[in-house]
Amino acid sequence: MTSHQGIVTEVGSRSVRVFVAGVGTFRCTLRGNLWNAESDESKPVAVGDRVAVLTEGGEDGVVESVEERKNRLARPQPGGRDGLRKGRGGRTNQVQVIAANIDRLVIVSALVDPPFREGLVDRLLVSAAMEGIDPVLVVNKVDLVPDGLQQAAGLLEPYRRERLPTFATSATSGVGIDALRQEMSAGISLLVGHSGSGKSSLLNAVSPGLRLGTGVVADFHGRGRHTTTRVSLLALGSGGFVVDSPGFREFGLGDVPQGELARLFPGLHELPDGCRFNDCLHRNEPGCAVRAAVAAGQYPQSRYEGYIRLLDELAAERAR
Repeated sequence: MTSHQGIVTEVGSRSVRVFVAGVGTFRCTLRGNLWNAESDESKPVAVGDRVAVLTEGGEDGVVESVEERKNRLARPQPGGRDGLRKGRGGRTNQVQVIAANIDRLVIVSALVDPPFREGLVDRLLVSAAMEGIDPVLVVNKVDLVPDGLQQAAGLLEPYRRERLPTFATSATSGVGIDALRQEMSAGISLLVGHSGSGKSSLLNAVSPGLRLGTGVVADFHGRGRHTTTRVSLLALGSGGFVVDSPGFREFGLGDVPQGELARLFPGLHELPDGCRFNDCLHRNEPGCAVRAAVAAGQYPQSRYEGYIRLLDELAAERAR
């Protein structure tokens, strides 16, 4: 038996693929104690986890342990009443970990088809801040309308003011692809976005050797797929790795306390900290320095309204 340190590249129902640098990729089962441990997660490992594996020739191995993570991106686990179901250790699992140990969260939205959705972008930005992940915002499909670059610039301007890296791209025309490729050329990037935003086409343009999309057969499970259906860690031709994930129709913020939202919302935490009350939510409390800053033009009204929408959503989730 030989021991290796590797990284999880794909997670199946009862087994995972683990890449070991300089050695190769192994299909691994997991020690029973990993499945039995109590956790709020639906599975004991996620793509991006650093693991210790034992191998004995061939392409199979066993995951012995999982290293402590630096971060994770998770969402409520679907299934069962109110999205909850029993999981490891008999606990009701509430989260599905999309990926772990991420250096960069690349949030991909389409300019049109489907239209840009500010709410989903803001939820993902807040999740990135909560986990200490650097966010990057991409508006894709700018070729679909005549003034696409100008429209994308208008959508991205508030985020540029918040000093977020932003890109306007087209996988068809190649606009913005070189700059995005350079941005993703080191570390692990996680690509997320609304279903239909063109993430697979964008990755094909960034790294043509991936050949993602219609007709690709995933050798992990041997079936064809027309769109991304599972999370995978892929090596980019220009350097670095990318986690390709299925598109989201929604993304909740169940673990974010209402009182912490302003600290995590892009740009709001930089406004003067002079509210009359320490627990001010910046909604309608008297003596609110944040609302005064918005009224004075120090923070965009549209971005403040986005914060209020998320605050209302969190309140509604708590009331369920």
